[in-house]
Amino acid sequence: MSDNYELEKLVANYCLAWFAPEADERRRLLAETFEPDGVYVDPTVRIEGAEALLAHIAKVMAWRPGFFLERTSIVDAHHDFLRFGWVQRRENGYRGGESVDICQLSPRGRLKLVIGFFGPLNTL
Repeated sequence: MSDNYELEKLVANYCLAWFAPEADERRRLLAETFEPDGVYVDPTVRIEGAEALLAHIAKVMAWRPGFFLERTSIVDAHHDFLRFGWVQRRENGYRGGESVDICQLSPRGRLKLVIGFFGPLNTL
């Protein structure tokens, strides 16, 4: 999957899966974008499998009601890797800290590894 439009669509739908209000919609979006045996890692968790990620997303939504994920960058990709920036937002305009995800694609063009980093890079 090297087409930029397809990568943008993949990442957009993956981001929507994080805060879609209906559980069935989150499941559908994640099934389109994340491998069933994929791995998600951020500073707080390491999760293996799409079902476990769905459960984690439900917990995040309960901890942060009214939030949504907003991308802050285009998808930057090479070989089977990609990265994109994002923030958590609220409808009232609140903007959380900047974060970045680095991902690896499966041969089917879905995310098989997502590594999230919270906050901006520290400068020297």
